[in-house]
Amino acid sequence: MKKLLFLGYTLEMGGAEKVLIDYLKVLKDKYEIDLVLFNKKGELVSEIPENVGVYELRKNNFQYALFRYVPFFRKRKINSIANQKEYDVAIGFFEGRSATWVADIKKKIKRIAWIHNDVCKFDIGIPEKEILDSYNKMDMVVTVSEKAKENFCKKYNISKEKVEVLYNFIDEKSILDKSKVQVEKNNVFTFVNVGKMRPQKRQDRLIHIAKKLKDDGYDFKIQIIGNGPEEDKIKGLIDELDVSDKIELLGLKTNPYPYIKNADCFVLSSEFEGFGIAVKEALILRQLVISTKVTGVEEMLETPKYGLITENSTEALYQKMKKVLSGEIDVEVIKNNLKDYDSGNNQVIEKLIRIIEG
Repeated sequence: MKKLLFLGYTLEMGGAEKVLIDYLKVLKDKYEIDLVLFNKKGELVSEIPENVGVYELRKNNFQYALFRYVPFFRKRKINSIANQKEYDVAIGFFEGRSATWVADIKKKIKRIAWIHNDVCKFDIGIPEKEILDSYNKMDMVVTVSEKAKENFCKKYNISKEKVEVLYNFIDEKSILDKSKVQVEKNNVFTFVNVGKMRPQKRQDRLIHIAKKLKDDGYDFKIQIIGNGPEEDKIKGLIDELDVSDKIELLGLKTNPYPYIKNADCFVLSSEFEGFGIAVKEALILRQLVISTKVTGVEEMLETPKYGLITENSTEALYQKMKKVLSGEIDVEVIKNNLKDYDSGNNQVIEKLIRIIEG
C-alpha cells in the first residue's frame, strides 16, 4: 500500500478544505495517508477520517516564529516528519507555502502541488522567486480548471506538460443526504449565496443589487451563508442602503445544502475563482445558477445549458437577476437540463489515482 503525505494549513470551512476532506475519505482505504496541518483547527477537523494520521506544525508561538522565519528550522521540521515513514508521494494541497514544504523534502519522493485559484487575480502569498523555486521542483502541478492552468503556466512560465487539470471532487451522496434536513422556506423568490465573506467573494455586490431590485418594486430575498473578514462591512452596507428586509445573513453553516435546495436560484458574485465549488454543489442539488464570469464556472455550466453567466460587474449581475425575477428568462429550460446533470465524480477519482500512481 502506497503512503501519501498531504500538507496544508487549517481545516476551517472553505471550498478547498472541503475538497481535501472528500479526497481523504475516498482515498483512505486505498492508501496509507498522513496529513500535515500548520494549525489543527477549523470546523472540518472532526471530519478527518480516523485512519488518517495528523501532524501539527504550530504547537506554540515560539515554534511558529521559528518555522515561519527561519528556513533551516522549517526544513528540519518538514524533513523530520517526512522521514517518519517511507512516503511515496507528498502533496501540497494549497497554494504557496504548502508547495514550498513539499519542495523542502530532501529524500526521493513524488512531489505534487495544487492550484485552486486564478493566479492572475489571486496572490499565492509567497515571493515570486520562492514560487518559481517551489513549483519547478514539483513532478506535477494540479489545477482545478483549464483556465486556471492556462493562467498559471503563462504567469510563471511553467511547462504545460507538467500541469494537469483535475476538476474538484464533491461528495454527491453526502450533499444530497444533508440537503434533506428541514429548514424554513421563504414564500418569495429567494436567491442564495454561499461563501467565505472575503474580498474575492464580493457579497457587497448583492447588497447593492438588493437596493436596486427593491427600488424596482420586486418581491424577493437574498440569503447569504458564511462569515469572514468582510462581515462587518456587509452588515454596515445593509444598514446604509436600508435593505435588511431583503437580505438574510444566515452566518456560517456546516450544512448549507437545505438552504441551497430550498432557494429558487444560487448566485455567485465573486471577483475571481479557481473552480467555484459552491456552484458545483448547487448543480448537484439541481439548482439554477447565476454566476459572474470567473475561472472554472463556464466549464461547469456549459453555458447556457446548466446556468447563466454574466460579465464580472455588479451591473451585469443585477441585470441578470432582474431578468430572472421578471420572467424575461425562461429558466424552465435550464431546470429541465439539470435533471440530467452529471457531476463527473467517477472520472475525477479515476484521474486522481492516475496522477498519484503515475
